[in-house]
Amino acid sequence: MQKTASHWLLAAGLLPVAALTAALTAALTAAPAHAEPGITVYGIVSTAVRYTSNLDGHHHDQAALVSGGMVGSRFGLKGEEDLGGGQRAIFQLEAGIGSDDGRASYQALFGRQAYAGLAGDWGSLTFGRQYNALNNIGWAFNPLDQGWGNFWSDPIYLGGDIFFQDYRIDHSVVYKKSAGPLTLQLDYGAGGQAGSVARGATLGGGLMLQQGALALGAAYDQRRSADGGSTVRNYAVGGSYASGKATFYVGHMGRRESARDPAAGGARFNIAFAGLGYQLTPALHLSGAYYRYWQRGNVTTQFLRVPVALGSGNADSVAVVADYALSRRTSLYLEADVVRARDGAVGRETEYWAGTPATDVARSTRVGVMLGMRHHF
Repeated sequence: MQKTASHWLLAAGLLPVAALTAALTAALTAAPAHAEPGITVYGIVSTAVRYTSNLDGHHHDQAALVSGGMVGSRFGLKGEEDLGGGQRAIFQLEAGIGSDDGRASYQALFGRQAYAGLAGDWGSLTFGRQYNALNNIGWAFNPLDQGWGNFWSDPIYLGGDIFFQDYRIDHSVVYKKSAGPLTLQLDYGAGGQAGSVARGATLGGGLMLQQGALALGAAYDQRRSADGGSTVRNYAVGGSYASGKATFYVGHMGRRESARDPAAGGARFNIAFAGLGYQLTPALHLSGAYYRYWQRGNVTTQFLRVPVALGSGNADSVAVVADYALSRRTSLYLEADVVRARDGAVGRETEYWAGTPATDVARSTRVGVMLGMRHHF
């Protein structure tokens, strides 16, 4: 890291820093990978320069230094303690960091993950802010992920990054268990609404099969609104198959938003994708994918105080990535993508990326190119 722990904690301005800074500084000044027995310090710094054409649907381009480029930058601590009898206490604290400005991400100090729990042969049970099964399984089959994490302009964000139920669940309880080729995850997030255990609550789970070269997975998650008037349901299914230096990917994700007024009908969103990853040389990995997105029903803008109706639409995207490893920890990457949106999908695309929906444009094409560097520690 280029800044000390105290620097970025002070920049975050989210809680008293004296005691926590002292603890993190002690961890960082110990062994580089293991601060003390049972505790691991880790992180990723990833930054890229990106050019995007027609960002807003009205032919305004953008050149920017973007944090996260090919994977979200982060700093974390994780560890465990042997309790005897095969039982362990476990924890993880992970902060998202803007590598372009040094600020804490997600409006929280440990906004990526913050949990503690118990683990043993029976599985693990953890409590806190955690990834849902939908996130874990959905990204596993994204052709451009390859275990690094999503990148800044991933085509799976078509429609406004809506297919993961916010990725992480606050106030959550997560159970995980692996048995042979199968891995199960069940998750529940308390809604925290007085007088009801259903309002604001999330509920989901997923199952992954890894058998040799073949991997298959499915996940589901639903969230009730805080007032109990509507429910959002998301699902993901996918598979991959490795053959020699190549890995083939396919997947489908969907989102269903029930309407507060049943007469109005709900909104429906879908995305399907297929792609290939290929290890051309020990240092150079290539990947490419095609994504098809469509929306139906009572679709509106996402972020405007007074929602604007957008209606049906669709979009296509093609993206390619070349990732070159300079060392075991450091890589350079080059990415290019093209998105063609039509009808109501133009409004969703332009609102998400430019902040204002282009409701007067029937068709829009956006082209992006990104060059960046990623370092793991």
